[in-house]
Amino acid sequence: MFVEASNGPPMSLRLQAAQVAWLNTKLTLDFIAASRTWIDEDLISALLTAGVVDANVRGADDEGAARDPSIGAGILPNALRRPVNAISIAMSLGVPRESARTKLAGLVERGVLVRTDGGFVLRAEVSQSKPFKSAMEAFLLATVEFVDGLAMLNACGARDGDRVVTPAWPVAGLATRLMTAHVLKGIQHARSLKPEISLTTHYVLLWLSHLTGSALRVVQEPDAGRLGPLNPPFGPVSVIEVAKAARMDDETVRRHLGQLEKAGLVIRVAGKRDINLPDQTLVANWLDFQSRTILGTQQLVRKLYVAGVIVDRPSETIRLF
Repeated sequence: MFVEASNGPPMSLRLQAAQVAWLNTKLTLDFIAASRTWIDEDLISALLTAGVVDANVRGADDEGAARDPSIGAGILPNALRRPVNAISIAMSLGVPRESARTKLAGLVERGVLVRTDGGFVLRAEVSQSKPFKSAMEAFLLATVEFVDGLAMLNACGARDGDRVVTPAWPVAGLATRLMTAHVLKGIQHARSLKPEISLTTHYVLLWLSHLTGSALRVVQEPDAGRLGPLNPPFGPVSVIEVAKAARMDDETVRRHLGQLEKAGLVIRVAGKRDINLPDQTLVANWLDFQSRTILGTQQLVRKLYVAGVIVDRPSETIRLF
Protein backbone atom coordinates (compact mmCIF):
# COMPACT_ATOMS: atom_id res chain seq x y z
CA MET A 1 0.00 0.00 0.00
CA PHE A 2 1.38 3.37 -1.02
CA VAL A 3 -0.44 6.65 -0.35
CA GLU A 4 0.02 9.41 -2.90
CA ALA A 5 0.88 12.75 -1.32
CA SER A 6 -1.67 14.75 -3.29
CA ASN A 7 -2.18 17.18 -0.44
CA GLY A 8 -0.83 17.89 3.03
CA PRO A 9 2.89 17.92 3.90
CA PRO A 10 5.49 17.08 1.21
CA MET A 11 6.22 13.37 0.76
CA SER A 12 9.70 13.76 2.26
CA LEU A 13 8.18 15.05 5.50
CA ARG A 14 5.52 12.34 5.49
CA LEU A 15 8.19 9.70 5.04
CA GLN A 16 10.23 11.01 7.93
CA ALA A 17 7.12 11.16 10.12
CA ALA A 18 6.41 7.53 9.20
CA GLN A 19 9.98 6.52 10.03
CA VAL A 20 9.83 8.32 13.38
CA ALA A 21 6.48 6.64 14.09
CA TRP A 22 8.07 3.25 13.38
CA LEU A 23 10.89 4.02 15.83
CA ASN A 24 8.34 5.11 18.44
CA THR A 25 6.37 1.89 18.02
CA LYS A 26 9.54 -0.15 18.50
CA LEU A 27 10.42 1.94 21.57
CA THR A 28 6.96 1.41 23.06
CA LEU A 29 7.11 -2.34 22.54
CA ASP A 30 10.61 -2.50 24.02
CA PHE A 31 9.40 -0.46 27.00
CA ILE A 32 6.43 -2.76 27.58
CA ALA A 33 8.65 -5.83 27.27
CA ALA A 34 11.06 -4.45 29.87
CA SER A 35 8.21 -3.51 32.20
CA ARG A 36 6.56 -6.92 31.96
CA THR A 37 9.73 -8.78 32.96
CA TRP A 38 9.51 -7.56 36.55
CA ILE A 39 5.72 -7.71 36.91
CA ASP A 40 5.39 -11.43 36.09
CA GLU A 41 4.49 -10.76 32.45
CA ASP A 42 1.16 -9.14 33.38
CA LEU A 43 0.61 -6.47 30.72
CA ILE A 44 -1.98 -4.35 32.56
CA SER A 45 -0.12 -4.43 35.89
CA ALA A 46 3.11 -3.44 34.14
CA LEU A 47 1.50 -0.43 32.45
CA LEU A 48 -0.34 0.60 35.62
CA THR A 49 2.94 0.49 37.53
CA ALA A 50 4.61 2.58 34.85
CA GLY A 51 1.73 5.05 35.10
CA VAL A 52 2.13 5.26 38.87
CA VAL A 53 5.88 5.82 38.59
CA ASP A 54 5.39 8.51 35.95
CA ALA A 55 2.78 10.31 38.06
CA ASN A 56 4.95 10.02 41.20
CA VAL A 57 7.85 11.88 39.58
CA ARG A 58 6.14 14.14 37.05
CA GLY A 59 5.66 17.12 39.37
CA ALA A 60 9.24 17.02 40.57
CA ASP A 61 10.60 16.85 37.02
CA ASP A 62 8.40 19.77 35.95
CA GLU A 63 9.80 21.86 38.81
CA GLY A 64 13.38 20.85 38.05
CA ALA A 65 13.82 19.28 41.49
CA ALA A 66 14.54 15.87 40.00
CA ARG A 67 17.54 16.94 37.94
CA ASP A 68 20.02 16.43 40.76
CA PRO A 69 22.52 13.85 39.39
CA SER A 70 23.08 12.54 42.92
CA ILE A 71 19.64 10.89 42.69
CA GLY A 72 21.24 8.30 40.43
CA ALA A 73 19.41 5.69 38.42
CA GLY A 74 16.72 4.79 40.94
CA ILE A 75 13.31 6.27 41.61
CA LEU A 76 13.10 9.65 43.32
CA PRO A 77 13.41 9.94 47.10
CA ASN A 78 10.13 9.68 49.02
CA ALA A 79 10.04 13.42 49.66
CA LEU A 80 9.93 14.17 45.92
CA ARG A 81 7.33 11.57 44.92
CA ARG A 82 3.65 12.44 44.51
CA PRO A 83 0.89 9.85 45.00
CA VAL A 84 -1.72 9.22 42.31
CA ASN A 85 -5.20 7.78 42.69
CA ALA A 86 -6.61 4.76 40.90
CA ILE A 87 -9.15 6.74 38.87
CA SER A 88 -6.49 9.01 37.35
CA ILE A 89 -4.31 6.06 36.35
CA ALA A 90 -7.28 4.13 34.95
CA MET A 91 -8.44 7.08 32.87
CA SER A 92 -4.95 7.87 31.53
CA LEU A 93 -4.47 4.32 30.23
CA GLY A 94 -8.06 3.50 29.37
CA VAL A 95 -8.30 0.63 31.86
CA PRO A 96 -11.75 -0.01 33.42
CA ARG A 97 -11.80 1.46 36.93
CA GLU A 98 -12.64 -1.79 38.69
CA SER A 99 -9.92 -3.63 36.79
CA ALA A 100 -7.43 -0.92 37.71
CA ARG A 101 -8.43 -1.05 41.38
CA THR A 102 -8.07 -4.84 41.44
CA LYS A 103 -4.66 -4.80 39.75
CA LEU A 104 -3.38 -1.95 41.93
CA ALA A 105 -4.58 -3.73 45.08
CA GLY A 106 -2.68 -6.80 43.92
CA LEU A 107 0.48 -4.72 43.43
CA VAL A 108 0.10 -3.34 46.96
CA GLU A 109 -0.32 -6.85 48.33
CA ARG A 110 2.83 -7.96 46.52
CA GLY A 111 4.79 -5.04 47.96
CA VAL A 112 5.39 -3.26 44.66
CA LEU A 113 3.24 -0.23 45.53
CA VAL A 114 2.22 1.50 48.74
CA ARG A 115 -1.20 3.07 49.20
CA THR A 116 -1.20 6.40 51.04
CA ASP A 117 -3.92 8.90 51.85
CA GLY A 118 -3.20 10.64 48.53
CA GLY A 119 -3.00 7.52 46.38
CA PHE A 120 -0.37 5.07 45.19
CA VAL A 121 3.42 5.34 45.12
CA LEU A 122 6.14 2.89 44.15
CA ARG A 123 7.88 1.47 47.22
CA ALA A 124 11.36 2.93 47.59
CA GLU A 125 12.83 -0.54 48.16
CA VAL A 126 11.50 -1.73 44.81
CA SER A 127 13.60 0.82 42.92
CA GLN A 128 16.71 -0.80 44.36
CA SER A 129 15.67 -4.36 43.55
CA LYS A 130 17.43 -6.45 40.92
CA PRO A 131 14.29 -6.95 38.74
CA PHE A 132 13.62 -3.19 38.66
CA LYS A 133 17.23 -2.37 37.78
CA SER A 134 17.27 -5.06 35.09
CA ALA A 135 14.15 -3.53 33.56
CA MET A 136 15.77 -0.10 33.66
CA GLU A 137 18.88 -1.45 31.93
CA ALA A 138 16.73 -2.93 29.16
CA PHE A 139 14.83 0.33 28.70
CA LEU A 140 18.07 2.30 28.66
CA LEU A 141 19.32 0.07 25.85
CA ALA A 142 16.05 0.74 24.01
CA THR A 143 16.64 4.46 24.52
CA VAL A 144 20.11 4.15 22.98
CA GLU A 145 18.63 2.36 19.94
CA PHE A 146 15.85 4.96 19.64
CA VAL A 147 18.28 7.89 19.69
CA ASP A 148 20.59 6.12 17.24
CA GLY A 149 17.64 5.66 14.90
CA LEU A 150 16.64 9.32 15.09
CA ALA A 151 20.26 10.36 14.47
CA MET A 152 20.40 8.00 11.49
CA LEU A 153 17.37 9.83 10.06
CA ASN A 154 18.55 13.32 11.06
CA ALA A 155 15.09 13.65 12.55
CA CYS A 156 13.45 15.62 15.37
CA GLY A 157 16.59 17.61 16.16
CA ALA A 158 18.90 14.59 16.43
CA ARG A 159 21.83 14.80 14.04
CA ASP A 160 23.93 12.10 12.44
CA GLY A 161 26.66 11.19 14.92
CA ASP A 162 24.72 12.27 18.03
CA ARG A 163 24.49 9.59 20.70
CA VAL A 164 23.31 8.91 24.21
CA VAL A 165 26.08 10.02 26.56
CA THR A 166 28.50 7.28 27.57
CA PRO A 167 28.58 5.92 30.19
CA ALA A 168 24.81 6.36 30.36
CA TRP A 169 24.11 5.03 33.85
CA PRO A 170 24.67 8.37 35.66
CA VAL A 171 21.77 9.88 33.66
CA ALA A 172 19.65 6.72 33.60
CA GLY A 173 17.16 7.93 36.19
CA LEU A 174 16.30 11.15 34.38
CA ALA A 175 16.46 9.50 30.95
CA THR A 176 14.08 6.76 32.02
CA ARG A 177 11.61 9.23 33.52
CA LEU A 178 11.56 11.36 30.37
CA MET A 179 11.24 8.31 28.12
CA THR A 180 8.51 6.75 30.26
CA ALA A 181 6.42 9.92 30.11
CA HIS A 182 6.91 10.03 26.32
CA VAL A 183 5.87 6.39 25.83
CA LEU A 184 2.80 6.67 28.05
CA LYS A 185 1.70 9.83 26.26
CA GLY A 186 2.05 8.01 22.94
CA ILE A 187 -0.09 5.14 24.23
CA GLN A 188 -2.75 7.62 25.33
CA HIS A 189 -2.76 9.32 21.92
CA ALA A 190 -3.02 5.98 20.12
CA ARG A 191 -5.91 4.88 22.32
CA SER A 192 -7.76 8.13 21.69
CA LEU A 193 -8.20 7.08 18.04
CA LYS A 194 -10.24 4.02 19.08
CA PRO A 195 -11.09 4.42 22.79
CA GLU A 196 -13.71 1.66 22.69
CA ILE A 197 -10.97 -0.94 22.16
CA SER A 198 -9.35 -2.38 25.27
CA LEU A 199 -5.74 -1.70 26.20
CA THR A 200 -4.78 -5.33 25.58
CA THR A 201 -6.39 -5.25 22.13
CA HIS A 202 -4.44 -2.07 21.36
CA TYR A 203 -1.28 -3.88 22.43
CA VAL A 204 -1.98 -6.66 19.91
CA LEU A 205 -2.71 -4.00 17.26
CA LEU A 206 0.60 -2.31 18.05
CA TRP A 207 2.47 -5.57 17.50
CA LEU A 208 0.63 -6.27 14.26
CA SER A 209 1.44 -2.76 13.04
CA HIS A 210 5.11 -3.24 13.86
CA LEU A 211 5.42 -6.73 12.39
CA THR A 212 3.76 -5.71 9.12
CA GLY A 213 5.71 -2.44 8.74
CA SER A 214 2.43 -0.59 8.33
CA ALA A 215 3.77 2.74 9.61
CA LEU A 216 6.18 2.82 6.67
CA ARG A 217 3.88 1.26 4.07
CA VAL A 218 1.33 4.05 4.31
CA VAL A 219 3.75 6.44 2.60
CA GLN A 220 6.11 4.30 0.51
CA GLU A 221 6.51 0.98 -1.21
CA PRO A 222 8.08 -1.68 1.04
CA ASP A 223 11.54 -0.19 1.46
CA ALA A 224 13.33 0.42 4.74
CA GLY A 225 15.20 3.47 3.44
CA ARG A 226 17.56 4.86 6.07
CA LEU A 227 16.10 2.45 8.62
CA GLY A 228 17.57 -0.45 6.65
CA PRO A 229 20.16 -1.38 9.32
CA LEU A 230 17.27 -1.95 11.79
CA ASN A 231 15.60 -4.46 9.41
CA PRO A 232 11.98 -3.26 9.54
CA PRO A 233 9.61 -6.12 8.62
CA PHE A 234 7.01 -5.76 5.87
CA GLY A 235 3.80 -7.56 4.88
CA PRO A 236 1.06 -9.72 6.46
CA VAL A 237 1.92 -12.05 9.35
CA SER A 238 0.33 -15.09 10.96
CA VAL A 239 -1.49 -15.21 14.28
CA ILE A 240 1.32 -17.39 15.63
CA GLU A 241 3.93 -14.77 14.71
CA VAL A 242 1.98 -12.05 16.52
CA ALA A 243 1.45 -14.27 19.57
CA LYS A 244 5.13 -15.15 19.79
CA ALA A 245 6.24 -11.52 19.53
CA ALA A 246 3.61 -10.32 22.03
CA ARG A 247 4.36 -13.20 24.45
CA MET A 248 0.69 -14.20 24.54
CA ASP A 249 -1.07 -17.48 23.74
CA ASP A 250 -2.37 -18.03 20.21
CA GLU A 251 -6.07 -18.18 21.07
CA THR A 252 -5.97 -14.94 23.05
CA VAL A 253 -4.27 -13.14 20.17
CA ARG A 254 -6.71 -14.67 17.69
CA ARG A 255 -9.63 -13.33 19.77
CA HIS A 256 -8.20 -9.81 19.91
CA LEU A 257 -7.42 -9.83 16.18
CA GLY A 258 -11.02 -10.88 15.57
CA GLN A 259 -12.19 -7.81 17.49
CA LEU A 260 -9.89 -5.65 15.39
CA GLU A 261 -11.30 -7.20 12.20
CA LYS A 262 -14.82 -6.34 13.31
CA ALA A 263 -13.67 -2.77 14.00
CA GLY A 264 -12.33 -2.54 10.45
CA LEU A 265 -8.71 -2.08 11.52
CA VAL A 266 -7.39 -5.48 10.45
CA ILE A 267 -7.90 -7.60 7.33
CA ARG A 268 -7.04 -11.17 6.33
CA VAL A 269 -4.62 -11.72 3.49
CA ALA A 270 -4.05 -15.33 2.38
CA GLY A 271 -4.71 -16.65 5.86
CA LYS A 272 -2.52 -14.04 7.54
CA ARG A 273 -3.35 -10.69 9.15
CA ASP A 274 -2.53 -7.16 8.07
CA ILE A 275 -3.50 -3.60 8.94
CA ASN A 276 -6.41 -2.42 6.77
CA LEU A 277 -4.37 -0.04 4.63
CA PRO A 278 -6.91 -0.01 1.75
CA ASP A 279 -9.24 1.91 4.10
CA GLN A 280 -8.50 5.55 3.23
CA THR A 281 -10.18 6.89 6.37
CA LEU A 282 -7.97 4.71 8.53
CA VAL A 283 -4.88 5.78 6.58
CA ALA A 284 -5.81 9.45 6.95
CA ASN A 285 -6.12 9.03 10.72
CA TRP A 286 -2.81 7.19 10.75
CA LEU A 287 -1.03 9.95 8.86
CA ASP A 288 -2.43 12.51 11.29
CA PHE A 289 -1.24 10.40 14.22
CA GLN A 290 2.23 10.17 12.69
CA SER A 291 2.38 13.95 12.35
CA ARG A 292 1.53 14.35 16.04
CA THR A 293 4.07 11.68 16.95
CA ILE A 294 6.90 13.54 15.27
CA LEU A 295 5.99 16.72 17.18
CA GLY A 296 6.04 14.86 20.49
CA THR A 297 9.37 13.30 19.60
CA GLN A 298 10.85 16.71 18.80
CA GLN A 299 9.88 17.88 22.29
CA LEU A 300 11.42 14.76 23.82
CA VAL A 301 14.71 15.21 21.97
CA ARG A 302 15.00 18.81 23.19
CA LYS A 303 14.51 17.63 26.78
CA LEU A 304 17.10 14.87 26.34
CA TYR A 305 19.65 17.37 25.02
CA VAL A 306 19.01 19.83 27.86
CA ALA A 307 19.29 17.00 30.39
CA GLY A 308 22.62 15.89 28.95
CA VAL A 309 21.26 12.49 27.92
CA ILE A 310 22.07 13.13 24.24
CA VAL A 311 25.43 14.59 23.30
CA ASP A 312 26.44 16.03 19.94
CA ARG A 313 29.61 14.07 19.48
CA PRO A 314 30.09 10.55 18.08
CA SER A 315 30.88 7.64 20.33
CA GLU A 316 32.23 4.40 18.91
CA THR A 317 31.01 2.29 21.81
CA ILE A 318 27.97 2.78 24.01
CA ARG A 319 28.67 1.79 27.61
CA LEU A 320 25.84 1.80 30.11
CA PHE A 321 28.00 1.39 33.19
